[in-house]
Amino acid sequence: MKTIAYFVSENIKTHQRFIYNQIVKITNYRTIVIGPFDNTDRTEFPFENYYNINKIKDLNKFFEEQDIIAIHAHHGSHGQEILPVCEKYNIPLIVSIRGRDGSDRPEIFKKNAKRYSALNKHGAHYYPVCQYLAEGLRSLGIPAKNMHVLYGGIELDLFPFSSRTLPTAGEIRVLSVGRLVDKKGFITLIKAFKHIYTQYPDARLHIIGAGEDEKRIKSTIAEYNLKDVVILRGAMDSKQVSDELKKAHIFCLASQTAKNGDIEGIPNALKEAMASGLPVVSTRHAGIPELIEHQRTGYLAPEENDMELAKGIQFFMENPDVWTDYTERARKVIEEKFDVNKQIIEQQRLYSLVNTVKTDTATKTKTKSETETNTQVETKTKTKAELETKTKTKAESETKTKTKAETETNTQVETKTKTKAESETKTNTQNKTKTKTKAESETETNTQVETKTKTKAESETKTNTQNKTKTKTEAETEKKTNTQNKTKKKTKAEAETETNTQNKTNKKTEAESETKTNTQNKTKTKTEAETEKKTNTQNKTKTKTKAESKTKTKTESEKKKEMKKKSKTKTKTEKSKKKK
Repeated sequence: MKTIAYFVSENIKTHQRFIYNQIVKITNYRTIVIGPFDNTDRTEFPFENYYNINKIKDLNKFFEEQDIIAIHAHHGSHGQEILPVCEKYNIPLIVSIRGRDGSDRPEIFKKNAKRYSALNKHGAHYYPVCQYLAEGLRSLGIPAKNMHVLYGGIELDLFPFSSRTLPTAGEIRVLSVGRLVDKKGFITLIKAFKHIYTQYPDARLHIIGAGEDEKRIKSTIAEYNLKDVVILRGAMDSKQVSDELKKAHIFCLASQTAKNGDIEGIPNALKEAMASGLPVVSTRHAGIPELIEHQRTGYLAPEENDMELAKGIQFFMENPDVWTDYTERARKVIEEKFDVNKQIIEQQRLYSLVNTVKTDTATKTKTKSETETNTQVETKTKTKAELETKTKTKAESETKTKTKAETETNTQVETKTKTKAESETKTNTQNKTKTKTKAESETETNTQVETKTKTKAESETKTNTQNKTKTKTEAETEKKTNTQNKTKKKTKAEAETETNTQNKTNKKTEAESETKTNTQNKTKTKTEAETEKKTNTQNKTKTKTKAESKTKTKTESEKKKEMKKKSKTKTKTEKSKKKK
């Protein structure tokens, strides 16, 4: 069973039986009491499960073992006192508002507003005992969604109804019950009773209660010469009060706003008197009009107005025939709205709402945690993907740089090969020229005719050589042009490859990793293919150059042999002519 922990700052006092009932009469939840003092049996309201919070070594473990779903404080100041514990251990806080702690009067407004500002941040729930206090809490900044009016109930069997009549002789007893404090209005009541006593000398006022204003009240009694007319009875417990209600004829409570801003909620003393069958007189103060309907279930006078209050008491003394109607209607109101058993059911219903809010909060916290975890995973995945993309881009850049370097190296090799080939061609041409010069010298030595023939032949040979050189130069130029075109095409292809790579980089998808790997493999394959192609081209170029060199060498050698043969033939012919 879930547990509600009630926080109290001290043992419950005699006049706080209503608080005790709201703890011990709960059945749907297990209840315990915590407070900053040692429990004692010397109290009217002992607790079976009480724990001194200052002596609990491990509060977190304690709250878990007790299965506590909320802490309920029975006054605003008590809620403020236990708030740090609720915040530290993430426990919902419920605060009952009964009077001064719900006042929005100027004298106390700042103090209460500051108090509830801290509680609101924790999301505290508030149970004001009347609509009037609920309105005050709204003025103090408390959200309506966290507020539920929970009327204080009384024990109907402890205050049984009995019909009353005005006595024709003897004492007419007017009774008032409450703490002797400013907001109970006893000074105003004594002044009002002075007027009653003047008209009804058999009337007596009995005041039950104790408090800080006792001396002042006694002084006022003496001032108005009412020493034997107004009787102070002292504090009594609920059973004693019940007995005194049975002896009274009219009940009067002159509640008012105190000078320090203190106010009532709905005084339980009025509820008990109405339940008992007494005609009641009170004031239009705080939540009292929610309990008493003027001249239907009771009589209401303005606050601090002794003359009007006296009129209310006089109304019932002069109209005893209305007592039955008033008191029966009053009893019905108590049974319907202020029966402690009905209010306990409502209290437990409100607890279930807090429990639901706690469960929802826990679910939201879990969902939030899971969302944050998923977000972190997504962020890590995204970061990993970005890192892989950067790595890929870097690798492609390095590959491109490497390819460019290899291209430049190959170009340099081709240039060197070409230069070497040209050098060999030049050397061959020089050798050819030397051979030619030698042949010409031999031809000139033989004969002038032969020189002319040779010159003509040389001219033809020179023309052929020029044509061949021109053809060779054109071939080289065409080759160079083809090489440049290939280089341009290659550069264009590389540019297109780079553009495609950038476009692929911008696409952040789940298949990036696989695409990157494929792209790297393709790049590697392409680079190897290009390298192989270049190597083949170089080899072909070298082979071609070597072949051309051999062809040229062979052609020159054959020409040299032919010229030698021709020269020998000419020499032989000339010798034959001479012999003839």
